This record gives sequence, C-alpha cells and structure tokens, in this order.
Amino acid sequence: MAEQTIFERFLTINRRWIFLVLGLVVVIALLLPPSADVRVTTPVIRFYQVIETSDPAKPLIIAVDTPPSGLPELEPMIVGILQHCFKRSQPVILLALQMEGVSIAERLVEQVQSEYNARAAERGDTRRIKMGEDWALLGYRAGFSAVILGLGDDVRAVFPTDLYGNYLDEMPLFDDYHNYADTAAVVDISWSSTPELWVQFAGGPFGVPILVGCTAVSAPQYYAYLQTDQMSGLLGGLKGAAEYEKLINEPASATRGMVAQTGAHLLIVILIVLGNIAYFAIELRKRREKKKHQPH
Repeated sequence: MAEQTIFERFLTINRRWIFLVLGLVVVIALLLPPSADVRVTTPVIRFYQVIETSDPAKPLIIAVDTPPSGLPELEPMIVGILQHCFKRSQPVILLALQMEGVSIAERLVEQVQSEYNARAAERGDTRRIKMGEDWALLGYRAGFSAVILGLGDDVRAVFPTDLYGNYLDEMPLFDDYHNYADTAAVVDISWSSTPELWVQFAGGPFGVPILVGCTAVSAPQYYAYLQTDQMSGLLGGLKGAAEYEKLINEPASATRGMVAQTGAHLLIVILIVLGNIAYFAIELRKRREKKKHQPH
C-alpha cells in the first residue's frame, strides 16, 4: 500500500482533532482581554443616541423577555444598558412579559449595581446606586398586550408593588412617574416576537420610543420597523452588543465573544482553503499518473 501524501492525510484527518483545535481557539480567545475593534453600525448608534440624548430624570423601561438560552447574546446588552443608565444617573424600571426574565433581570441589576458601587468607592465617589431610587424590578404579569396597554394608563394599575412587595407610591423613583409620558424609552430585550407587541401597543398609541435588543437570527425581521421609525434603535446579537459596549466605553463579554467568534471563523476559513488546496493537488496528481500510464 502506497504511503499517503500530506494532502491525503489532511483530507482524511479525524474530525475530532478539528473540533479540539476549534475548542482551544475559542477558549483561548475568551481568556484574553476584550480587545476586538468592531465597526459601529447605524442601528446601534441610533439605539445609543436615544438613551444618551434622553432626559436623565425620566426612567427607562427595560423588559427582559428572554429565557436563559438567549443569554449568551442578550445578557451583554442588558448589562451595557444598565451601565449606561447608571452612569447618566438615569433610573431604570425592569419588568418581564415572560416569567423567566424576572430572575435574569434581578441577577443582572444586582450585579451591575454591585460593580458600579465598588468602582464608586474606589474613586472616592459618595454616590451609590440604590433600589427604589435608581432602579426598580416590578416582576412579571401575564397578558402581553394588556400589560403593555396598562402601562400607558398608570403603572400602578398593573404593578401596585414591585417584586419584593414594596408599594410603588413609597419608592422615590415613582414620585413623578405614572406612564409612558414620563418614560425616556422602552427597551425590549427579547428572544421571541414581543418587540412587535411593544410597537403595536406602546410605540404606536403612546409615541414612546421603542428600542430592541434581540438575537442575531431575529434581527433581520425588525429592520423594516427600524426603517419606518416604528423602532428607534436595534441591537442585533453578540455583534450589536459588542458595538454598544464600544459606544459606552465598557468592553466586556460581548467584545470578548467577538474575539472568539472571529478566531473560530478564521480557523474555519483556513481549513476550507487548505481542504480545497489538498483536493485539487490530489486530483492533479491523479491526472498526471493517469496520463503517464496511457499508451503512447
């Protein structure tokens, strides 16, 4: 049996070695500091500008409508938006139209609050982020469209208390807050079709800006809403989250994820190119051998 050439060995390589190399590339990239330089696109700039130019005295509603399976792409968005608002001293009202979103929102807002307060302590800043003043977690209510419409009338009619049983009337954040007229914008971080409901029942009837953060696979269906200004900004997938981290100057997990994604894509492209080179090299050798053995 003739010895295999390097090209033949490459084409018959055990695919488990490829998965192993791919895994190593991703793990190494995730361990490196977040340093990917992403180009910021218009939908993300619009998203950022709506928050950045809004009245910081008006709260931002963030609806966390995703199960845990959506978090690899959506968690960096929630963290980035909370960081952006806390930097601007802009209050945040968190709620969920899907039950799983409550615990996710609670974990992330407490995480960002803790990190912000730790940084403030290092800087010698006496200001601290506090529940009831800088943020409130209202929890979950069933009935998608009814909840969204109810918030346009009076938030107290839908959520008399927050998740922990505190009455909204007893919280400083709600002293001058009643409905969408007192809201800077609504952000829906979604894994499903809830952004369309926010457009239909909040953006259209009440005129409040609707911002959407969604998975990359969902983003294309919302560009029509963006082009017609029914949505004011869009973060699409991990790339959108990384762009937002760049705008707020807080490179973190999304930026690090882009490094891993870029490394994996580069490896796949290199393997495809090498595979094609090996294939054509083998075919060329076969033709030469066939031609050499043909009778003259």
